[in-house]
Amino acid sequence: MLVSAVAFMALPFLTPFNGSLTRLAERLNLGAFIDDLAAPILVRVVSVILGALGVPTACSHSCLYLTGWMPLRIYIGWQGFILLALTFATGLRGSYTWRSKLLTVLLGIEGAFLVNVLRLLIPYLLVYHFGCVPAIVFHDYLGIVLNVIWLAAFWHLVFGSILVRAASSSSLLRGSIGHGGAEKQPSDDFETG
Repeated sequence: MLVSAVAFMALPFLTPFNGSLTRLAERLNLGAFIDDLAAPILVRVVSVILGALGVPTACSHSCLYLTGWMPLRIYIGWQGFILLALTFATGLRGSYTWRSKLLTVLLGIEGAFLVNVLRLLIPYLLVYHFGCVPAIVFHDYLGIVLNVIWLAAFWHLVFGSILVRAASSSSLLRGSIGHGGAEKQPSDDFETG
């Protein structure tokens, strides 16, 4: 509940940031790269799930169409992937093992993919059952909150359980070398007899 309250308080700052992020990514052609890479897979997954839920859809490359009573074309949002990449740039700084960094990146990409599935699935269900206004409200505002909550939970998990500090070479030397080059034994601290 606390995370939701903070996310709603941050919403007025996040919405303009999302627009700025979109313009920056379009200038760098990052959107086209993600559309070509992730969007076709994401579209097919959402289409299959919607079909299983009884919502008629059609898909074409990176576009999903709601068929039946209302033709609606929705493009795939890639801002979540860009935001995740920005958090990687700051969150993975430090002396962590390569294995834990790789695991963090893979888990982050999988999580971003699943969050994007939800961000598409929920508006489609809202459009199909309740009309366009609830879907637009969810997409423009609550979808951003969903991304923020996911990123907060992801980094909490990563820093708590996944990222492992790499041992420095000086601490390895100190831990293995005691008196005279051999490991120090506990009995070396006490005089006997």
